[in-house]
Amino acid sequence: MNRFRAPAHRWAAGTAAAAVLALTACGGGDGGDGGAAEGAATREFTSDHTDTPVEIPEDPQRIVAIGWAVTPLISVEEAGLVGVSNGTQDTGMTAEELAAAQELPQVGTDLEINVEKVAELEPDLIVSGLPAAMDYDYSDLEQIAPVAVAAMSEPAEWKDMNARIADAAGVEDAHAELIEEYDARAAELQETYADALADTTFAAIDAYGDGNWTLEHQDAHGTTVPADAGFTFTEEAEDGAFSESLPIENLDRLNDYDAVLTRADAGGEPEEQIQKVMDQGPWAELEPVQQDRVFSVPQLGAMSYTTGLVLFDELEEQVLTQL
Repeated sequence: MNRFRAPAHRWAAGTAAAAVLALTACGGGDGGDGGAAEGAATREFTSDHTDTPVEIPEDPQRIVAIGWAVTPLISVEEAGLVGVSNGTQDTGMTAEELAAAQELPQVGTDLEINVEKVAELEPDLIVSGLPAAMDYDYSDLEQIAPVAVAAMSEPAEWKDMNARIADAAGVEDAHAELIEEYDARAAELQETYADALADTTFAAIDAYGDGNWTLEHQDAHGTTVPADAGFTFTEEAEDGAFSESLPIENLDRLNDYDAVLTRADAGGEPEEQIQKVMDQGPWAELEPVQQDRVFSVPQLGAMSYTTGLVLFDELEEQVLTQL
């Protein structure tokens, strides 16, 4: 299991009929132009939820972001966010970003979007980064304002999602500065620690409390940013997947790797479900464990340029200087 293929019960959509009936009264309706200023200039955007281009404002002023679309915009002052959803993407924000998001009006959690609340905020644009696997129905939101969707099919597509959401929000210039800083820092780490990185193959692991553990490969949630810094991971599972859920008795798979990365809280301690895996008998016998090459890293799983920059610092401090 991974954060893009979560159990259906976590993502059960629930839009109340009363919310739909209230759209017109709250400023919605009118073919998705409810939040847009009358006569405002528009442009076409290729959105993943429809086969035809969407007309969005050239200069949106009031944006509601849902899903992973929150992450590329929350630190950009020019983005004009007036509301956000919370949920899975919260794990991909820094503490400061999460605090900033929580101060904004909340419009729901994951697929459970409060349509009436969105309408009350009178957005002129709604942006969504909900993963494609969630298969969300945007028809109610389209009655409020134009909807621009950049849906990831796998975690490695986070950069494309970030770029498209920034473009839709009209903040691509500010976002380009973050990209430049990110790329420069990644190149710095690759150059500074080239020798150590060349000799090390990493595994990244996660756990979700279902009794198994997850081995993440090259394009998984916890590996895409480290890979930009020069970390080497196995390419994919035998079936082509970017991660695989494995039973505890298969922990010896980690003996095929030189070092292991795990998720950690802000204090550097392994996350609760990871610690439960570590407490299992087979863990202590693993070669990376015995060689003290297991590294618990805060912000592992970052999928934005801001959190990626924080993760680069954590990787340098917690991992690269220790190799």
